[in-house]
Amino acid sequence: MIGLGMRTIAVGMALVAGAAMTLGAQGRRGGAPPVASGPGTIERITLGGSEVTVYLPGSYATDAARRFPVVYLLAERPVDVLKLPEAADKLSTAQGFSAPIVVMSDAPAAATAAWEKFVAEDLVSNIDMRYRTLAARISRGLAGYAAGGTGALRVGMKRPDVFSSLYIMSAADTLLTSLDAGADNLRRYYAVAVDVGTKDSSLPANRALHDALVRLKVPHYYEEYEGEHAARAAERVQTHLLPFFSRNLSAPANPTSPAVQ
Repeated sequence: MIGLGMRTIAVGMALVAGAAMTLGAQGRRGGAPPVASGPGTIERITLGGSEVTVYLPGSYATDAARRFPVVYLLAERPVDVLKLPEAADKLSTAQGFSAPIVVMSDAPAAATAAWEKFVAEDLVSNIDMRYRTLAARISRGLAGYAAGGTGALRVGMKRPDVFSSLYIMSAADTLLTSLDAGADNLRRYYAVAVDVGTKDSSLPANRALHDALVRLKVPHYYEEYEGEHAARAAERVQTHLLPFFSRNLSAPANPTSPAVQ
């Protein structure tokens, strides 16, 4: 068995090598320099009978002309365990960090076609109508944790026309029987990441997902970190998930730039 260190190195040197120049260029995209602003705010809205939590960065209120990239975060209940607002507030003034709007929605234990449509169509279109978003796939990311990781993978394999970057945390079910059919769509993403704790019960499934993505030649970043399921989820949101989307979602200072059309 490959040790943790070797496994991470293998991903960094071999799997992502082919996409390194592309991702590096994306990493240089970014929004306006951070400005002083207060903490973000939380709004709760009800869509399709489901409560959705929307995090608006502090700069949303202080810069009325600015539009924002959006991260859709799907998670098993309760989504509050990920402490997203606290993490986003801490990062908001970091050099090079593009603060996003983050839309958090509970993920069902068993996703249905109707739920997938709700996420990729109804939820996205409603958020674009309600808030000052950059309403283009290049500025939308999709992430999921646990059951939400499975849901994000399921939606991601079908809707690369809606989202451009995908982050999967400790997916409960890695949908191996569907991956071959979804491989072409997964290759359309600008960036894909998968991570899981070494003591997480879903570790074997996520390793199998990683191996399948390698076989299917889907460029991605994969990491196993020390920890159990949920023990470090909030920490990973701050140190990995949000920075990942800051690097890979387009958020130009000029919202009319052709880069977001």
